[in-house]
Amino acid sequence: MFTPPFSRDSLVADDLNPLTQAYRDVVIYDEATTDDPLYEGPIVVHPNGWIELEGHRLLSPSAIHHIDIYDELDDGGSEDGRDERTGDGRRSDRFGH
Repeated sequence: MFTPPFSRDSLVADDLNPLTQAYRDVVIYDEATTDDPLYEGPIVVHPNGWIELEGHRLLSPSAIHHIDIYDELDDGGSEDGRDERTGDGRRSDRFGH
């Protein structure tokens, strides 16, 4: 009987996959009401929903409540993470709260 070859590896590398997204500055939370983030830093979102953290660690989509993305600099932030409006390093959400 013929058994077709099977591989879990993608035929398309992640850097060529149009569904893979990379972000430089995110905060990941595991609960809606917590002030303590699960992770802060750069991530890669893979097409299967898994999140790749620094050091090639993977985070399951089921472990995440939400992700705040701070890659945009049009809300008064600077590249060093400081808020130019207040002069401190605190982040604010997209709606200015």
